[in-house]
Amino acid sequence: MASSAKSDAAFSEFRSKTAPRTPAAGLIEHENECLKMAPSDGLRIWVDGSAADEVSDQGGPPVLSSGQMDGRHLWVVRTDDVVHAMERSPFGKNVEKGVIKHTNLTGGEEAYSGGELIFLEETTVILNGRSGRYGPRSADEMIAVAKAFRKSGYYVWSCGYDDEAGRPYGFGSVDPFWVVST
Repeated sequence: MASSAKSDAAFSEFRSKTAPRTPAAGLIEHENECLKMAPSDGLRIWVDGSAADEVSDQGGPPVLSSGQMDGRHLWVVRTDDVVHAMERSPFGKNVEKGVIKHTNLTGGEEAYSGGELIFLEETTVILNGRSGRYGPRSADEMIAVAKAFRKSGYYVWSCGYDDEAGRPYGFGSVDPFWVVST
């Protein structure tokens, strides 16, 4: 069974610095966007990665292929855990738009933060905070959640936060930066 001790500690620390929120009702167009996924539907609980301590030479920022983009996951920091699922999963066929929404990960309940991620390798991810329902509300919050993913045992690239627009950057809109846990 996979461990989650590092993840539990990292995301508990993150939760202590921010407040949960309910998704804006105006963003939920169809009732099935709040149909809650289960593990049998492809929902995965975030578990500890095995990435070692800091790596000083990570190379240049990753360039994502269309295949990697098609394999992106949605992630959400919920009250007691962190979950993720493939956006283009079979469960998405139950949703009006054909892809899952962040509210499918929560059942429309409160969450602390959400976004998208892509596994570049087993212990390396690139993430953003692109969620209309639970996205980070500031650059500080985006950095804090990215550091929580790093502290959970993964090497992390983050797309960051656009202060001018007041929302996180998406994949392909900026070069991501390497996240360190300190």
